[in-house]
Amino acid sequence: MPDNLYANPNCLCLPLGKGLVRLFQASYRRNVVSTLPVLEVLDLTHDGAREDDVHARYEKLKSQLRFLDATEFTLWDCAYNNSDFFASQFDPDDLEELSFEDFLELMIDCGIISREWPPVFAYEKRSFGDRFRGTFFEQVGTEGLYRRTQPTAWWTAQKFTEDLFGIKETPYKYIEERFLDRYFQENLKGLEVLEIGCGTGYFTRKIARAARRAVGMDYNPDYVRAARETSPPDEYPNLAFHVGDIIDLSANEGVFQKMRFDRIILIDTFLFLFDKTYQPALWEHRHEIMRNILQLLRDDGLLLILDPHPFWLTPWLGGDDQPFGILTEYRRRHLKVIPTIEEMTCFLAEGGLRIRRILEPDIDAAYRAVNPSAHAFMQQFPQWWFFEAEKA
Repeated sequence: MPDNLYANPNCLCLPLGKGLVRLFQASYRRNVVSTLPVLEVLDLTHDGAREDDVHARYEKLKSQLRFLDATEFTLWDCAYNNSDFFASQFDPDDLEELSFEDFLELMIDCGIISREWPPVFAYEKRSFGDRFRGTFFEQVGTEGLYRRTQPTAWWTAQKFTEDLFGIKETPYKYIEERFLDRYFQENLKGLEVLEIGCGTGYFTRKIARAARRAVGMDYNPDYVRAARETSPPDEYPNLAFHVGDIIDLSANEGVFQKMRFDRIILIDTFLFLFDKTYQPALWEHRHEIMRNILQLLRDDGLLLILDPHPFWLTPWLGGDDQPFGILTEYRRRHLKVIPTIEEMTCFLAEGGLRIRRILEPDIDAAYRAVNPSAHAFMQQFPQWWFFEAEKA
């Protein structure tokens, strides 16, 4: 008995012009660009169809059918270059003819067609080299192998300029940096501030320009070395960098056992405490980390957290005047990047902290000239959230 084939309802069909259509599978975040007659084939599977019947329809239209797997790894080259919908124009000559077997394999792999009803959502990696499945960080690791780039090097390169003295022309600059510049100047004067996970010290130097004393901590000695090399003492007399392990304050240089701070800040770092696959040591020791943060924080101090917002991984749609997004996960996450607000607040409360306020930084108007679509979307949907937490 031939198998039946079913159209997955989580697939969007978007006309592109020039006789092309984009098939976007929202849950798998897969993109296929095809010629329009593919819709006649897919329409057959709407309520289920025998594979032989789909095959016959495909062969009838084969001379008109061309395909391109346009899936890119979201957020690789630029963390805010939303590749799910970034490329809107395709040349029909870029598409190629496929045999029915290859067409069916592509449609099933992308979750556009299923052999089961209801379709089974299977996002886990099936093999080590499975490029477009798995958690966000598993995809980072896989993409690093394809591009022969260390994930840690990518994380720095996709955010900072090569000399580490600037941020690329992305929302990192027009949201994160603009917000922090203003916040540091308005809220850190006369204070002693620690940045945990300071990396190469870009933001720690900004803290030092506003605060009485700034200290950067990172467990990566290469990052700390780069931070020191780009922060000459004569220019930053109130700034110091140390190799430190927030899990064990006595490790490495051990300078943090007696230090206390008015403010402790984590920038794009706190979210790692909620992901047991990418940074399992942080996940396993998250409660010790919170105890150590409280030990480093003065009684009237504040813990400051700037992390990506749950809207961060939302594919964008719509025009520049009325953008909208597609939410595919929140409570039960498969990409597993951003914790929910319930997870954030409950974890902080368990650690002896309470939220004073939550801010959602806006994007600077200047970004409109860089990327009008991205500016329109991010003006409507925040890309970071900022927590101020005090001891309970």
